[in-house]
Amino acid sequence: MTKKKIKVFYDGSCKICTKEISFYHKNDKNKKFDWIDLNSKNKSLVNLGIKKDDLKKSLHIEMEDGKILKGINAFGIIWREFKYFKYLSFFLEYKIIKIIAKPTYNLLVRIKNFYN
Repeated sequence: MTKKKIKVFYDGSCKICTKEISFYHKNDKNKKFDWIDLNSKNKSLVNLGIKKDDLKKSLHIEMEDGKILKGINAFGIIWREFKYFKYLSFFLEYKIIKIIAKPTYNLLVRIKNFYN
């Protein structure tokens, strides 16, 4: 029986997104994640039940149990699996950090979407 992986849905048409996800993918030594480009024909996209346009608005992940997380919460899950990023995920547990991180992330996504 194969272990379920966390599915990461990213916009492969975004150069910044692709570069960042490529870094994570290369460093995913434990193969904890399935990296799914929103522009692919992956069946997980259909089964997810979220419109492609909504998925492009921020990073989404599907946990092993089917729970969907997005934005900075999704990054927190990804970061906890990588050596140096674990510390970032730890800081995201603090409410004050999340209060600052969420709007910052949302602003960066709006900028990215404006240029794509």
